[in-house]
Amino acid sequence: MKILIPIFLILFLSHCEKEVNYAPENPNKLTLGKVQQTLKKGMSQGEIVLALGSPNMVTTDGEGLETWVYDKLSTEVSSSSKKKGFNLLGGAVGSKLGVGATAGSSSNNSSSSSTQKTLTVVLKFVEKKLETFEYNASSF
Repeated sequence: MKILIPIFLILFLSHCEKEVNYAPENPNKLTLGKVQQTLKKGMSQGEIVLALGSPNMVTTDGEGLETWVYDKLSTEVSSSSKKKGFNLLGGAVGSKLGVGATAGSSSNNSSSSSTQKTLTVVLKFVEKKLETFEYNASSF
């Protein structure tokens, strides 16, 4: 009988499938590194849209240049929890006394923090080609 249980478990587990959902990172995800690596004077608007995605705002500046603005705000939240303590189970001693377990003590320490990041990118075009760009990134 003892030999049948491991064989049954092996056969059962070999037929189980675990579904893993993987969401690839968005290739148009706007990051400071991507902006610094991608943007070059003279790029076409189409190349920029392929690399960074669509801008948040398109307008014309005071000099008549077409201006694109990318604006991103992200929030990262992290939390941690630590549990310290002990629990003494009264095995043979507890059963002789008619007690299932003796109580122990424990304490919880938890903390959380959040960080917000902003990234603003301003692109200016002359005849649909990138003339200048500026960016500002902050974290608080």
